[in-house]
Amino acid sequence: MKRLTLIAVAMLTLSASASSAKAVDIVNRKSGKAAQGDITAIAQQSVSVKSGIGEMIEVPANDIISVRWGAEPAELNLARSAEDSGNLARALEQLKTSAGNAGTNAAVKTEIEFLTARVNARVALEQDASKLETASKQLDGFVKANSDNFRYFDALQLLGAVQLAAEDYVGAETSFSKLARAPWSDYKMAAQNSTAKLAFQKGDLAAALSAYEQVLSQSGSSPGEVSKRNEALIGKASVQLKQGNADIALQAVGEAIAKTSPEDSAVQAGAWNLKGDCLKSQGKVKEAILAYLHVPVLFEKEKVPLAEALYNLAVLWPRADQPERGLAARQELQENYPDSPWTKKLP
Repeated sequence: MKRLTLIAVAMLTLSASASSAKAVDIVNRKSGKAAQGDITAIAQQSVSVKSGIGEMIEVPANDIISVRWGAEPAELNLARSAEDSGNLARALEQLKTSAGNAGTNAAVKTEIEFLTARVNARVALEQDASKLETASKQLDGFVKANSDNFRYFDALQLLGAVQLAAEDYVGAETSFSKLARAPWSDYKMAAQNSTAKLAFQKGDLAAALSAYEQVLSQSGSSPGEVSKRNEALIGKASVQLKQGNADIALQAVGEAIAKTSPEDSAVQAGAWNLKGDCLKSQGKVKEAILAYLHVPVLFEKEKVPLAEALYNLAVLWPRADQPERGLAARQELQENYPDSPWTKKLP
């Protein structure tokens, strides 16, 4: 009996010790192992972490995937998981609850504001274009109020994308020019690619081609730099296709697909859609269908390219004497993306 009592006391002591221990902050990095400890400083270009052994680690903002605070509400990580899985409505619910439970922790409250703005932007870009203006205002407010936060350049890039989708070309140009002031080459390249997209959308093919060529002329070995160069290669091919050079564009797209990591799903999905466009322009219907099919089969989480692929499959399957498959693609597009511009293009 005495032994059991001692064991019980020991277990209670350990439990109390564990519950009183301070939860650590975790900065997940693109480049490798997460930095854990206490976040001691937050700046526009970095987050500083003091590890458990007293080592100071400065993580550049362009290397940050996510930040988890030891003092954050439990619902915040549920929100991250929901966003990662594409359940944006659930993510917004959890973020709203998190905001109510964040207390006075300014860093956590700012992160919740950014994540809420990001999810709302995704809803506008992926699901409902009528919400672009609201998403733009929310991101613009975050950028203006948090120029000293490590999320600043990510918010700028997203703001520009929302403005471009809303055809706010002046606003998008301003956002991309600010993004170009980032100190990292991958973000500068992202700004150049975005500027090229802006020129392409406005119909200035020469300016778009020039901007893409600038990116392709730069060297770089980091995953971010490689991704941006591959994105530029696809962008250049889209200009070439628009200029009527489908053969040259198709060759460039094939090169981009071969060079791009399968994990870089956004670039891969865009490349396969463009390959489908090239083949469709050449009258190669079955080959184009096979290209578009890569997106729903391999890159389903990329919602904007997925809607584009479904639209093309809905149009092309009947031309390949497969009307029932065309109807299935049409129904999936209409049911899952009723407010997508691609849905509205359906004949």
